[in-house]
Amino acid sequence: MDFTKFVAMLRSKSISDVTVTPHCGYRLQVRGIPKGLVKELLYNPQRLRGVIQQAPEERFKLYYEYTEDKDLIIIVDARHVKSKLKLTVVTVFPQPSKRRTKVKEYGGEE
Repeated sequence: MDFTKFVAMLRSKSISDVTVTPHCGYRLQVRGIPKGLVKELLYNPQRLRGVIQQAPEERFKLYYEYTEDKDLIIIVDARHVKSKLKLTVVTVFPQPSKRRTKVKEYGGEE
């Protein structure tokens, strides 16, 4: 899926379905992250702080504000079905938000 199209669809809330892989469900339990929070973040693009396209081409790494000093990283596989996005959550993990800031500094976004 094209990066620009994915971001536009995500920001326009064009998500039809969100599923979680068994691996992700287990890791959410271990990390104490509610599955409902993940879905809430995916349906609320205002908290999205960054997107990186990964391999394979339909995989994306999403950065969401989580706590004052941490981001919640959500890795999804995206499929375009009719005019909507179908997302499969591969894994979710917290990461220090200063890592996102460094990416922005070195990426020339600031």
